Amino acid sequence: MNEKYLSGISLLIVNIALSLATFMIVLDYSIANVSIPYIAGDLGVSSDQGTYVITSFAVGNAIILPMSGWLTRRIGAVKLLCISLLLFTFFSWICGASLSFPMLVVCRFLQGLVSGPLIPLSQTLTISCNPPERRTMALAFWGMVVITAPILGPILGGWISYDYTWPWIFYINLPVGIISAAVIWHFLKQYVEKPSKGAVDWVGFIFLAIGVGTLQIFLDKGQQYDWLRSEIMTALIITSIIAFTLLIIWELYHPTPLIELKLFKIKSFSASIIFIAVAYAIYFGAVVLVPLWLQTNMGYTSIWAGLAVCPIGIAPFILAAFMGKIFEKYGILIPLGICFVLFSIASFYTAFLDTDADIWTIGFSRFLVGCALVFFITPLISLSVQDLPTDKLSSGAGIFHFVRAMVGGVGTSVFTTMWIRRSVYHHERVGSALTPASQNTDEMLGALGDLGLTDDRGLEVLNNLLNDQAAMLAINDCSYLMGWIFLALLIFLPMGRKKKTSRAATLAPSE
Repeated sequence: MNEKYLSGISLLIVNIALSLATFMIVLDYSIANVSIPYIAGDLGVSSDQGTYVITSFAVGNAIILPMSGWLTRRIGAVKLLCISLLLFTFFSWICGASLSFPMLVVCRFLQGLVSGPLIPLSQTLTISCNPPERRTMALAFWGMVVITAPILGPILGGWISYDYTWPWIFYINLPVGIISAAVIWHFLKQYVEKPSKGAVDWVGFIFLAIGVGTLQIFLDKGQQYDWLRSEIMTALIITSIIAFTLLIIWELYHPTPLIELKLFKIKSFSASIIFIAVAYAIYFGAVVLVPLWLQTNMGYTSIWAGLAVCPIGIAPFILAAFMGKIFEKYGILIPLGICFVLFSIASFYTAFLDTDADIWTIGFSRFLVGCALVFFITPLISLSVQDLPTDKLSSGAGIFHFVRAMVGGVGTSVFTTMWIRRSVYHHERVGSALTPASQNTDEMLGALGDLGLTDDRGLEVLNNLLNDQAAMLAINDCSYLMGWIFLALLIFLPMGRKKKTSRAATLAPSE
């Protein structure tokens, strides 16, 4: 795009359309999670097989994300965004109309594949069509959408699947996708760039597809197959490591690389990748873990679990309008440091919850996380492009969001596994005091007997109580670790200092 910025109502409409496109894609990461039992039951497969609906989308999306820069140069940002939106909408319709499980999995893969460029392109176009003094404000609103969509996904998915039918979790994309594409094309078609020609890096693409695909399957199925104790999982992770190693070597020496790894020479860009990789992995792990714990051990339905965690979006929604002035006054690093401190406070608060915690206590813990999110995504995006040349924006955004998409799966797998295994550990440790010969067991069985329960039924109830306590202690352990990791990230903040002589496409409002 050229330097002719939009203004007035046109700019507002375009910002909303770009944010809606982003919202729709990010929502699709999480909306299907709670619908898996309904999909699996309706299409005659097990719940374990049903998770391929999530895996296939993630694999397709992650494969194409790093190619965003190359695709943008070949097609043009505006045209590519509109094509991706319409194709995503088309495959959403086909997913909802799927007649078999294999058809749904293939369509979900294609849906993820065509949607890959949408998030980095919507970010790039938000930067390009807003004048310098409004960029930070626009990105703050855009970032709020990226953060809150995964929270609304389980709520919306649970409600639609329970009260209607699961195909509607895909059909709701149709009006949003069509309207967003029409609006974006109408207002930005005058900015369509002339595409540049270049050879396709097929070797890099093959290495990338193999590396991402095997890693994603390893992360999604690792706990089910006991990780490296399984020959299949071992083969997958070795294949992934080899593929990524060959990809890095190939891309470093290729004249027109698919992924511009040389951008990592820029310290601020590397710092942004470290922060998004670690912080987003922890954040996404918590986003998945807390609702899972509420539904598994605390007796919450999917809708109530969603309502319990939805306060995470309150602070970002209310304070998004003020973020521009805060970042203008204090820069990027101070808000980012505040973000990590607030994340650690929220984590340590969660580490002291117990099984008597009510929905308000849990909601407050998520509200604290939301306060940290206010200072999270916008400073990180600003940091990622702070010292990038203007012509490298699309490539940098593609790498940034590729890492964000991949570490979401990593965080989910790592913390879900930790939670399960720490639950087993605490079950064994606490249960060791509840032997048939212990006084504690006699007293508890006696109390349950007074309620009319037999010894066998009493032991079952006692074991369920023990499971709940062990799961709670495991959540505490995970949260405690999260808090210390966030504090450790403060050490890397000096890497984000801006180059004094940089002519990069910074997002600072003073540009």
